[in-house]
Amino acid sequence: MELRAAAGAHYVIEDVHVGMEFSFSRTVTEADLEATMRLTGDHGGYHTDPEFARAAGFQSVIVPGLFQAGLGTQIGGHLNFLAREITFRYLKPVYVGDVLRCTMRISAVQPEKNRIELQGEVVNQRGEQVLSTAGYGYLPRAEWGVPKRPPPPDWP
Repeated sequence: MELRAAAGAHYVIEDVHVGMEFSFSRTVTEADLEATMRLTGDHGGYHTDPEFARAAGFQSVIVPGLFQAGLGTQIGGHLNFLAREITFRYLKPVYVGDVLRCTMRISAVQPEKNRIELQGEVVNQRGEQVLSTAGYGYLPRAEWGVPKRPPPPDWP
């Protein structure tokens, strides 16, 4: 399932089931690298100095891992998911210019607790998995109403 909801709608626990899959792709830009470093405060040499990064075995500077980890939050925000626990495994470096596809799958639903479990991955343009992730959290019930500020209509 491509990541789209009906006319800016968020999801509620009654909408979801095991096996639902959500994904989107984006190209990593220099602006993404700069914004991630600014947001995280991570200005280590791996992210800022091409010579240092090459000496450490990378092709060039690498994008901080929280950029890849943050891709899943775009899906979570669309679902109206409130995360309680998320784990990440960083498997390969990510570079400016890489095309990343983030995919999240619902692996468990506990409607009585408003709880869902998600498993996901980020894959680059070469089909290499650069990140794996899993976590759990909560979705609202339909009876609670909908957020006053839905996702933007061009999402994503």
